[in-house]
Amino acid sequence: MKSFTARASALLAALVMTASASVSCNDKDEADEHDHHDHDLVEEIPDDVNIKLDETPYGGQFRKLLPEEFDTPIGVDRDPRYLSDEEAAKLADYFYAISEKKPEYLEKALHPDYLKSVLEKTGVESAQDYLDIEYDLIKQFTGTDYSFDFVLVDDVVTDEDELKGYDSAVRAVLPNAKITSEKAFLVNCTYTSVPNDGGSYSLKERLDSYVTLCIYTIDGEPYVVF
Repeated sequence: MKSFTARASALLAALVMTASASVSCNDKDEADEHDHHDHDLVEEIPDDVNIKLDETPYGGQFRKLLPEEFDTPIGVDRDPRYLSDEEAAKLADYFYAISEKKPEYLEKALHPDYLKSVLEKTGVESAQDYLDIEYDLIKQFTGTDYSFDFVLVDDVVTDEDELKGYDSAVRAVLPNAKITSEKAFLVNCTYTSVPNDGGSYSLKERLDSYVTLCIYTIDGEPYVVF
């Protein structure tokens, strides 16, 4: 593992993205706040304002995708107008793959050719090696072994320059693929410590920033891109 130190630093730089939002509550309060996102509007709108819900920006709705309702290993909270059940499930697969070190879920989350390029760029031989490194990088911030239990998709990325960067990278790897949708999001996760101490903690609080992840629909199937 020591031989991967330089590559791990590069992975960490890719993982930890800067974001303007700040966290003002403690870990457990933040997790509790997201448990109440089933209301239709995040902010109250005065009675004299006539606005259609589909005209509100990201966050006008929040809906949970739960494992008992969909084939996904952990829950996802997101605005369903921007992220479908199938797309949200891929984010769940990705984070579950990291915290449980299960390469079969990483292989579900990433397009096979894109995953191959990630392994080549990071200089690791297998998806398992990649997950072992990624897990240990995050553990440096959590300070403990951990298990992700909920994905929180808090906002959509609208910066055109940032989106072009992801788009160029994907098309370089998949020049002949049919790409019909490209989306980027600011993502947080809640996690429990291992062994479980009864608390629920925020990954964003530990990283001091969101993780930026994209969902690309490639040849009719959504995949995670980063």
